[in-house]
Amino acid sequence: MKSEIPKRIAIIGLPGSGKSTFAFELANLLNIPLHHLDRHVFDGRKKRDRQEFLAIKKALVSEECWIIEGCSLSTLEMRFARADMIIYFHFSSLLCIWRLCKRLFYFDKTSIKSGCLRGINWPLLKYVWTFDRNNRESIEELKRKYPLVKFIIFRKSCDLYKFLDEIQKCKDLKK
Repeated sequence: MKSEIPKRIAIIGLPGSGKSTFAFELANLLNIPLHHLDRHVFDGRKKRDRQEFLAIKKALVSEECWIIEGCSLSTLEMRFARADMIIYFHFSSLLCIWRLCKRLFYFDKTSIKSGCLRGINWPLLKYVWTFDRNNRESIEELKRKYPLVKFIIFRKSCDLYKFLDEIQKCKDLKK
């Protein structure tokens, strides 16, 4: 990684891949505002109107610095157009399904926030299982359209720990 620390980072990938936990750690490390898209999709328990969600999304990406975590593919280009870096959690579907199941048993029910996983259903499982096949070309097209955006793929948990270590080293060099 270059010594320049990104200011606008989009984190995408499957539910259960660890995006939210990683985003929280990265935001703390970089002291950058963090936005979880799932929390903006809902207004309480009710799903927001698409236009209202788009307006919120436009406001988020217009900020000077941010980490936006979530995989709203219909609005992914909005993040690509402003991001310095895209981090793609490309873990196996089976691992993500396992983590979703595990989360149901170990998740603190008192801390449920709007948009967080409340259960597993067939559409969610199908989404996770077919995500790569259904979205690979769209993501590749955005990579081609925005070649200046640094695109990083995490395929294993150790990749994200290495990345966090590199960011910490960059920060230490800047001191």
